Amino acid sequence: MEKKGLLYVDTHSHLYDEAFDNDRKETIERAVESGVKKIILPSVDSSTMDRMMCMVKEYPSVCKMMIGVHPTSITSENIKRELKVVEENYPLYDWVGIGEIGLDFYWDTTYKKEQEEAFEWQLDLAIKQNAPVSVHSREAMDRTLDMMSRYDVRGVMHCFSGTYSQACRVLDRGLKIGVGGTVTYKNNPMREIIRAVGYEHIVYETDAPYLPPVPHRGKRNESSYIPLVVAYLSECLDVSMEKLSAAAQKNVEEVFGLTL
Repeated sequence: MEKKGLLYVDTHSHLYDEAFDNDRKETIERAVESGVKKIILPSVDSSTMDRMMCMVKEYPSVCKMMIGVHPTSITSENIKRELKVVEENYPLYDWVGIGEIGLDFYWDTTYKKEQEEAFEWQLDLAIKQNAPVSVHSREAMDRTLDMMSRYDVRGVMHCFSGTYSQACRVLDRGLKIGVGGTVTYKNNPMREIIRAVGYEHIVYETDAPYLPPVPHRGKRNESSYIPLVVAYLSECLDVSMEKLSAAAQKNVEEVFGLTL
């Protein structure tokens, strides 16, 4: 059962997506009412920056933003241009991190070399700026972690879907594990992985409008559903929602410097 009065941060939401164009204000109001007081918006590429910045300008107390280039946005033709946008804009705004960055070999490996080059460049930027990272990894977890072994950065492994041993490697790198609606799906191994590594190492996220929790699976996701995920984990792990909320917030403060 959800509990009122607990506070959360959605550490990864594409709330600027067109899926919210008809009710973005109401979606934010629902999030705040549910206890989600801050929402971190990751950049996808240069095409999403204007929409993201408009949201932060309109809802400055709720929305915070990261800058970065998603791996599936990278091609051999645009890599220099996209990274230059990041380089030029980083000093101009109050970013809370660099993301979402990483590797994605699920859809296509045509630009694998360029993805890795962009990932390294953005990790270098994180080191130079002492900034946290939000890392996307799909069908590339071991390669992602191998590349990150050369970088002492803090951050979140967004939407983690790896194995227990990979989760241990993520934690060994000093990263937190991003947990969202998929943990509620039938036969999802994340429940046991969290039980094994400890809830003290996770943060909550939606990846909205994608990957909503049960009972909203198949519909649009939104930040107000985070308490559903926490309630679900509370029951599965036999840990109070208060402890789950407090542990996640401690991690959010450590990684992003955001307080509630």
